[in-house]
Amino acid sequence: MPEMTENETPTKKQHRKKNRETHNAVERHRKKKINAGINRIGELIPCSPALKQSKNMILDQAFKYITELKRQNDELLLNGGNNEQGELCL
Repeated sequence: MPEMTENETPTKKQHRKKNRETHNAVERHRKKKINAGINRIGELIPCSPALKQSKNMILDQAFKYITELKRQNDELLLNGGNNEQGELCL
């Protein structure tokens, strides 16, 4: 961020402050939407502990779960769907 000079007018200072406040509000909204999405993903993962999970844990478990679902789907496609489908638990 550029330094404020002595000859900067109060109007410029107010404008800069308003821009910073607007940017901060937009960034807070963006983070809130990301966190809500991660929490929704966490609710979809089976066998996840009831304890509060970190975003990193949720994303890691989601990756593992999706990878396993893809593997099972590929296997079903190869075998014509003749396998019994069990519950997936990470």
